[in-house]
Amino acid sequence: MLVRLWLVVLMAELLTVVAFKPLEANLTRDGPSSKPMNVVPHDFDHIVPVTKSRTKFHILIPQDSDRNLSVTVTPSCNSMLNWDLKFIPLTRFNQTVVILWNNNKSSDIGRLLIEYTGVSIPVTYEHGRANRGLYVISAQTATGDDSKAMFHVGLKQKSQNKQFGFRPNGIKIKKGGQKIYLRWNLSHIDHHLMKYSLVISSSKIYSTICEAEHRLGEKLKTNLTYYEDDLRPDDRLEIHHLEHSTSYTMTDLIYDETYYFTVFVFHDSHIATHHANATYKFQKSKPIGLKDARPRMINLRAQNGKASFRYKVGNNRQLEKDVPPNTLYWYVMPCDGVVYVEIRCRKKLLISKRVFGYEKFIINNTMSGERYVLKVESVSVDETQRIRSIEVMATVRPTMIPMPDMPNDLRIQQYVGPDDCKSVKIGWLSANSLTDLKYCVYVQENNNSLDSVDFSVKPDQCKVRYGKSRRSDVSNNYRTKTRCYIGEKGIVLVEKILKLKPSTTYTIQVTVTKPRGRTLSYDFLKLDTNSCGLN
Repeated sequence: MLVRLWLVVLMAELLTVVAFKPLEANLTRDGPSSKPMNVVPHDFDHIVPVTKSRTKFHILIPQDSDRNLSVTVTPSCNSMLNWDLKFIPLTRFNQTVVILWNNNKSSDIGRLLIEYTGVSIPVTYEHGRANRGLYVISAQTATGDDSKAMFHVGLKQKSQNKQFGFRPNGIKIKKGGQKIYLRWNLSHIDHHLMKYSLVISSSKIYSTICEAEHRLGEKLKTNLTYYEDDLRPDDRLEIHHLEHSTSYTMTDLIYDETYYFTVFVFHDSHIATHHANATYKFQKSKPIGLKDARPRMINLRAQNGKASFRYKVGNNRQLEKDVPPNTLYWYVMPCDGVVYVEIRCRKKLLISKRVFGYEKFIINNTMSGERYVLKVESVSVDETQRIRSIEVMATVRPTMIPMPDMPNDLRIQQYVGPDDCKSVKIGWLSANSLTDLKYCVYVQENNNSLDSVDFSVKPDQCKVRYGKSRRSDVSNNYRTKTRCYIGEKGIVLVEKILKLKPSTTYTIQVTVTKPRGRTLSYDFLKLDTNSCGLN
């Protein structure tokens, strides 16, 4: 409503008392014409039709102002536009001059500020401090076909973004394995109406989307059998029309390749302006540096199932008592998935193994100053979607490893009693430790729905690492019996489980916790009872 009122007042002022006198020529006073004026409002994207006949558009600065004036003219796509900008100042004595819109002599009125002929490329004229008077834009198509153009008149003390608190336009790039995620801000003008197009190129940033569309058409047509403007035949060029979306995920990137991104915003079906751009070089991720005895956890799924870690053996290693010299210890703990692990030194493969749950590696005969790289990779695409994170640690001090030193055999042995239907005796190898370890036995009664689920003896160590079993299949249909105690060292530990039910399925889990450390689990044991005893 305010804009309409302002336009009415402006047109009334121009049609009644237009007090302008040109510096270069006098005007003929034949009376005002009834032909309507084309007035361009301030600070709006004003889209107007342009024909082969010269059409005038007017900008009025009604009062003295210390604001800066800028005029931007954007032709529609693939159209050539001839236009110029003139200024008619206000006379000292405010003499009234009537402008004859239907008189060809009026085209010579005013001082020429800029004259330009261009195709699709927006051009901005900056005047600095705006003078009181009338600015006239004359425009016509050069080819004779009707077209459209967009005028934007800025009259502000600061840039539009800073004045209204808008963030500067830019493209945020986030890397995720072999993908990158692009995101940009909404247009600050009619953001609910604007549509966006993204141009991806491996050669340059395009100034207009028309140029990109023309180049893409030539590439598809001729397959670029010749070089043009340093554009190689294998250069990547894509145009994605994203409607109202302000994000895009890019795949199939090539290492050491530089990509150029440009976002264009469509104000009209034929007029697009530059919105944001960015340059990004896709490179291999550097190995994550590890410090001695400091675990490092990363989101492996976000890394597309691949990661690498680097550890350098210090020159002043802190050796411990009763510890073999020149020995390096690693542990790897993937969560909810299986990974393939490689450890190399000077590109020489030292260890290669599949890991599920938890694994500790020992490397002997290390030298001070040597660099070791541990590379992990999910074994399949399904595992990449299933796995959550991975934790890795390296140290030359084995007592600093927070995990208990598990035996090589993690199986739980079942001792069968011939006539006992309500109890079972189980046993397992104790963990290696110089201190006392706490063992806990969990007995879970499964419901019928769990019987059909594939049973895996390997536990997810991430769910029990803090001393509590955080099973993903927790429900109210089972009950857990737990007994914890300090176990003896260097022997087979035995536990008798009582009060079992016939014809019932149980899952037995044994965990071991290191003092001031973490918890690991032995393999699961599945029990089936019947009326005659235990199978």
